[in-house]
Amino acid sequence: MISSTVKDLPAYRSQVQDACLRTDTFPKMMEHLPAVDADAIEVSLKMVDESDIYIGIFAHKYGYIPEGHEISITEMEYRRAVERGIPILAFIIDDEVPVKPKDFERGAAAEKLEKLKNQLKRKVVGSFTSPEDLRSLVIQSLSRTKKQLQAAEKEPINQGEALANSLHALTEIPTKPEPFIAHPYTLLQLKGLIGRKKELELLTDWITKAHYEDLTIFNIVAIGGMGKSALTWTWFNQIAPQEKEWTGRVWWSFYETDATFDNFITKTLAYVSGKPLKEVKNLSTTEKQDTLFRILNTQPYLIVFDGLERILVAYARKDAAFLDDDNALDELTANRIADAYGLPESSAKSYIGKHRLRKTTDSRTGHFLRKLSQVRKSKILVSTRLYPADLQNNVGQPYPGCNALFLNGLSDQDALELWRAYGAKGSRETMLPVFRSFDKHPLLLQLLASEIAEYRTAPGDFDAWQKANPEFNVFGLPLVQVQSHVLSYALKGLSIAELRTLQVIAGFRMPASMMTLKALLLEKQEEEETAPIFSSEAALDQALTILEDKGLLGWDRRTNRYDLHPIVRGVVWNNLDADKQYEIHGSLRTHFEAMPTVEDWTQVEGIEDLRPAIELYNALIEMKLYDEAAVVFYNKIDDATLYRLSASHLRVELLERLFVHGVEQLPPLSSEARQSWTLDSLGLGYLYSGMPGKATSLFERGKEQDLKINDQKNLAITLSNLSEALQLTGQLFRAELAARKGLILSREIEEYDPKIYNLRLLWGVQTNRGRYDKAKKVLMLLIRLSLDDNHKQSVCVAKALLSQTLLLDGEHQLAKDLANEAWQLAAHRRLKRDFIRAAYCQGLAALRLNDMDTADERLHHALRRVRAVQAVDEELQILNALAEFYHEKDEPAKAKEYLDEVWDRAEQGPYPLLHADALNILAQIERDAGNPKAAIAAAMEAYQKAWCDGPPYAYHYGLQKAKGLLQELGAEEPELPPFDPSQFEPMPEVEIDPEEIL
Repeated sequence: MISSTVKDLPAYRSQVQDACLRTDTFPKMMEHLPAVDADAIEVSLKMVDESDIYIGIFAHKYGYIPEGHEISITEMEYRRAVERGIPILAFIIDDEVPVKPKDFERGAAAEKLEKLKNQLKRKVVGSFTSPEDLRSLVIQSLSRTKKQLQAAEKEPINQGEALANSLHALTEIPTKPEPFIAHPYTLLQLKGLIGRKKELELLTDWITKAHYEDLTIFNIVAIGGMGKSALTWTWFNQIAPQEKEWTGRVWWSFYETDATFDNFITKTLAYVSGKPLKEVKNLSTTEKQDTLFRILNTQPYLIVFDGLERILVAYARKDAAFLDDDNALDELTANRIADAYGLPESSAKSYIGKHRLRKTTDSRTGHFLRKLSQVRKSKILVSTRLYPADLQNNVGQPYPGCNALFLNGLSDQDALELWRAYGAKGSRETMLPVFRSFDKHPLLLQLLASEIAEYRTAPGDFDAWQKANPEFNVFGLPLVQVQSHVLSYALKGLSIAELRTLQVIAGFRMPASMMTLKALLLEKQEEEETAPIFSSEAALDQALTILEDKGLLGWDRRTNRYDLHPIVRGVVWNNLDADKQYEIHGSLRTHFEAMPTVEDWTQVEGIEDLRPAIELYNALIEMKLYDEAAVVFYNKIDDATLYRLSASHLRVELLERLFVHGVEQLPPLSSEARQSWTLDSLGLGYLYSGMPGKATSLFERGKEQDLKINDQKNLAITLSNLSEALQLTGQLFRAELAARKGLILSREIEEYDPKIYNLRLLWGVQTNRGRYDKAKKVLMLLIRLSLDDNHKQSVCVAKALLSQTLLLDGEHQLAKDLANEAWQLAAHRRLKRDFIRAAYCQGLAALRLNDMDTADERLHHALRRVRAVQAVDEELQILNALAEFYHEKDEPAKAKEYLDEVWDRAEQGPYPLLHADALNILAQIERDAGNPKAAIAAAMEAYQKAWCDGPPYAYHYGLQKAKGLLQELGAEEPELPPFDPSQFEPMPEVEIDPEEIL
């Protein structure tokens, strides 16, 4: 607990908080408490009771003395810590530190303070002269105390997860008009926001000028380092309340783990309505949204969504931590199209398909955002890395009531102000051309200014510095080279230890934890016989602080992790020679090999649990130790990413690194079996991330490799993988052929897993061919085998698959019952895809039974889950179901919105069966809208997609649906080539034993 008087010591308390975070200790502070009507003494003493260590900061104020008491709350806190016997770290301000007169006690309070200080001085206390000095003292003391507690087996509990979960936990809801700041913004630089006057004025005009009256949602869009959060925080707190009278204001940051959109709806409704939170929670989602919309539409509120990109598909994925925050992401998502006006017709092509990464993971969130854009009294300000596609129309133009400001470099005047704020000098005529060479990027400008300000010969003098560095020349170079050039000079002023810190962090694939930095920079590396870079934690902290202040290093206080801006990372790493890079990766390898990992993949909860294994894998790849890297992936990453997390994009990214000469060549591994396994593993990554066509070729190569080395078990598994890829791409004969061969082989070698996999795939082909009775028999056998082996997860899958078959065969009630059983069984292994599959079946069964409320909730739940893992085949299935749902509700526009998300990915996959389903739904929508020509065209294309190899190897459900629609619309069926068995090898017979089933 951090205990002190508050009003006179804000800078000191802030530094002590950071000292706690640096040492992986969670600080309990009054600032983190909600504004509750509770007894101040009770609240304060409770904080002491819940703490493992007491930190007291004492200056010249004694503190508040409650009525009826003789001592201050500050002294009560100290006495309670003494009573509890917990470690006490006390720090008293040096008498020579200048203090404002108002911060000195007078009279009886001064005497009480002096008496308290004398008591403290009987113990070991520290004396500090500045906030930074106090920070260093606290880091030293905390590090020592934690080691003592650990030695005594009294490890402080307020670490790790407590830090992540508690530092920015949702505050209690205040009473209007006090602002509801759910998650305070803590990353504002010490110098505060410098410049951005034009943008601040634009925001002010937005809420005060009549011609902005219809603009409800204003998006501030920018890449990292542009200061979008700092801009919106400053305006929200300092300007907006002065320029307009608000009924209330809400700041909501999506960077926090608890900041879901559902939480926003619930908490904000409680705030604006004044109703108890418990009462609001009991309302349905629809009631909450409608009530919130009504209040915001009739009373003036200001809502800020900070970091909205975190609820978009691009950042909701499991490997979001690995996304490069650079202009490549703009191209990948067609982000910049939102900044264009008078768009040419060709621009729509670059928007459609790419924009889906900018859609909300939960489509209901996107719909509500659109609804919010129509409120008339309130205003919504959004800061985001990506412009939300839900606030654009079909060709990328802003939705009515919405607009975007793409934050670029600073203005000339702002750039000069920032330059001078860091102590750098230079005339306007000299400096502006330099700034313009790198687009007046705030980060680069700050880095260069810091370097010039610390030039020892002539501090801050750019002209003198340039004379001493004549090779510095930013003119005539492309922007990327200018950025590297500026950064190279910004690094020159660093100490050896500071530069080494940056180099080590640049070697990480993920943000580096403080624990790892201590191990690599503070502790002696015995195996390499290298001395530590820093002699103490305080020295390491000082270096990290300098790197932060210069803008070279980013510190995430919530997780106590450190990372570099992509530009900085690239320059730092590329400035190292190959030997130095190898040395750093060698250190990382040694460190992460020794770290404990989650051995049981079923216990992995997220990518964070795989961090040590991923960093080790990355280091081994960089060291060209490919066989060792493959073993790490197989033993520590494979099952967790395939089954537990369904992190297919991460699998692809990691495994492609083993294919040094491209995916067309085999990976440079010493074992042919390992090469075969790697082909299959990458194929599974492609299969479940939307590229079944690409997966097919890898499985074919893997099959040939298995045959070559006579690996029967792996061949049986590869055949099942190949069957699934072929089935998704509409090659139904070959899919059944592969599944039958795999089943026969698995029976011969008596292997359980391949047998189960191939039975599942045999079910799929039979279902798609419309042979529902045979499909049910296969699944009954699968359930029997799984029950005999006590394999609950396999039973879960089988029941969900059986539910799907029953839905196609019209047995909707039984399908619902099985889907519910599958949902219950999914909790056994907690695999992402099991929950998704079960929720989808629950939703579709509810839809077929006309239970629209359940269908709404279950299908949207499934969509939210599937978008978090980006399992494309299942997402397309769910999108089709939602389109059908809104068609049944007679909301064709919404139905088409979901279908618009299907077309491109269904074509690219390819996913002809799912494509046929979507086209059949479109045909029904067009038919009901009185557009027979469009309906016929859609049904005709659905017929062609469902044809596959031709009956009996056609997609039965899709083909029959298309036939019925064409007949109803009076159109003839297209003539397509019939199935030609001579084009394929003979199909082997597979016996499904009825006795075994019974």
